Amino acid sequence: MSDLQKEISQEYDFTVKNVIPFKDFFIIDTSAGKKVLRKLNFSQERILFIHGAKEHLFRNNFCNIDRFICNKKGLPYVNINGSYYAVTELIQGRECDFGEREDVIKASVALAQLHNSSRGYIPPEKSLIKDDLGKLPAQFFKRLEEIKRAKRIAQKEKGNLDYLILQYIDYFYSLGEEAINLIKKSKYKELVEKTREERLFCHHDYTHSNIIIGDKETSIINFNSCCFELKVYDLANLLRRKMRKCNWDIKEAKVIIDAYRSVEPISEDEFFVMKIMLQFPQKFWRVVNKYYNSRRSWRDRTFERKFKEVIDEIKYHKKFIDTYDYLY
Repeated sequence: MSDLQKEISQEYDFTVKNVIPFKDFFIIDTSAGKKVLRKLNFSQERILFIHGAKEHLFRNNFCNIDRFICNKKGLPYVNINGSYYAVTELIQGRECDFGEREDVIKASVALAQLHNSSRGYIPPEKSLIKDDLGKLPAQFFKRLEEIKRAKRIAQKEKGNLDYLILQYIDYFYSLGEEAINLIKKSKYKELVEKTREERLFCHHDYTHSNIIIGDKETSIINFNSCCFELKVYDLANLLRRKMRKCNWDIKEAKVIIDAYRSVEPISEDEFFVMKIMLQFPQKFWRVVNKYYNSRRSWRDRTFERKFKEVIDEIKYHKKFIDTYDYLY
């Protein structure tokens, strides 16, 4: 740690007094106050894209973010022994609680503000641009193929859990298949082109730990996954995470949608594409795919509980999809 302290102190306009490991980052106590130090496992070109995105938001009056602090050379990162690190201010507050309605309302409003301010982003020269626009159909198809592969494995292994998977796999496969058919009939391509012209980007990892609720404001941190994408990608993820805590209660979803629309509009076509995103059996695919690609120890400890969660959601999720138009 002393070497890291020394390196950071040499690179920045402050002295590091202490480095404290915390979750997947470090809290550093410096002569300029407490800050956050993160190791970044990607290229300097990708860091420049993320830095540019945050600065674009800041210039467009969305300031509650963890901006990178530039070093003495004016760079938003430092290279220490072949690894890249970035320093940000320590955002005061607590992680968002998706079980609390007021927290989710704040998170939805903040997301709409982020999307509104993201428009017009032109990445810096030499940055590595991440663009996920237009990739949804191929992603759905790939995941359906993985579900199909899981079925073949389950038929061969014939264990108790394999039989449990086989009992439900066709239902979830049909949900995914219908989602692919619907996306072909939707205005998805037109929305992609519109978003590309607007140059709007998404956070792409909008989860509770990246939403910080303060006394007076809601902040968004950790933009490591940000990319050009439809804004309803982030909104669908927020809805999905909340819905799993309230048995897919359509009224709770309406609260989120109304909060978002108080800042940023959602077109009828966007609503329809978001419905398709929410219909696709994302959690079933993730759990089953991990089950057949993980070591036996993970299977024994975790799978039954995770799979039970997926099965228990079926009736609630179906009702949500059937009444989805209520949201618009």
